[in-house]
Amino acid sequence: MSTLGLGIIGLGVGKGALLLNQKSDSPIKVCGVADKDPALLQLAHEDYGIEFVTEDYHELLSRSEIDVVGVFTPDHLHAEHAAAALEAGKHVLCTKPMVTTMADCERLVHLVDRTGLKFVAAMTWRHLPKIVAARRAFDEGKLGKVTLIDTGYVHDIRRVCEITPWRVTAPQDFLFGGGAHAIDCVRWFAGNIDTVHAFALNSGVIPGYPIEDTWILNLKFTNGAVGRVSVICSAVNSPPDAHQRLVIYGTKGTLTGLDLGMDGVPEHETLNAEPPANKERLIEGHANELLLYFHKMVDWIVGDKEPTPSVRDGARVVAVALAAQESVSTGQTVKVRNDF
Repeated sequence: MSTLGLGIIGLGVGKGALLLNQKSDSPIKVCGVADKDPALLQLAHEDYGIEFVTEDYHELLSRSEIDVVGVFTPDHLHAEHAAAALEAGKHVLCTKPMVTTMADCERLVHLVDRTGLKFVAAMTWRHLPKIVAARRAFDEGKLGKVTLIDTGYVHDIRRVCEITPWRVTAPQDFLFGGGAHAIDCVRWFAGNIDTVHAFALNSGVIPGYPIEDTWILNLKFTNGAVGRVSVICSAVNSPPDAHQRLVIYGTKGTLTGLDLGMDGVPEHETLNAEPPANKERLIEGHANELLLYFHKMVDWIVGDKEPTPSVRDGARVVAVALAAQESVSTGQTVKVRNDF
């Protein structure tokens, strides 16, 4: 099998993809990058040996050696960049949130259907060891049917905003930018969300941030389960265990973090969430989880398989966030769109 060529738009989180080129046998390698920051382009060229670098992403998309495009730009640019990549005949891996409007959800779903290209909405929580361990227990039937699920994106995001000030100036809506992780997580275990009733506020903790940074979403799933998602980006000096927490109550057991209690079993089980021995923390942030998606992308393309999370999964996550916004605005419970 020939190596697939990867182009990266946005060298923030996208910088982690450059690590693919460090292994000679990698089935997918970066052969071009686009970013508005000349310093990042210089780093990609000089430190990682990327031959083609440009400040114009259209030039990147015109390169015939690029088969797949990774979109890692600020949230409000995802739709533009992902749509352009699909129109150029490239498969797409897009970081979360896929987009931030219903119209852009419809646009990307239509483009993927029309072109037949592969599109993955890269939700990195699906590759976190503790979430993977929970999913393994769920798939093994240890929890039974989910009756209630609770998770949260809990973060003191002030330092991140200092490093990437666009999050305050654009601004990034943390319900989409952070909350997408948690919304996708509960959907992965409990399925489509039918209705949402949400509350939100601006804590005033994040200097200059102009919109809500704290959200509570109360959820009803189409299968009858209920749930809650917390998105708290103003969590001052919060304990590490508060972030990416997961609690699942099922008909056969209860999972709290890595603690699993099963019906009729007196002793609780501690799930194994150790990453593989050969998995090193090569770079901070979500890079390691994203690298797994690039390798999966090869299999999806070569085997002509449906990626997961798919473009429709990405759209349904966005639809939940949009319904939450409407709920806060109206004070009402809002129906979530799932028919993409």
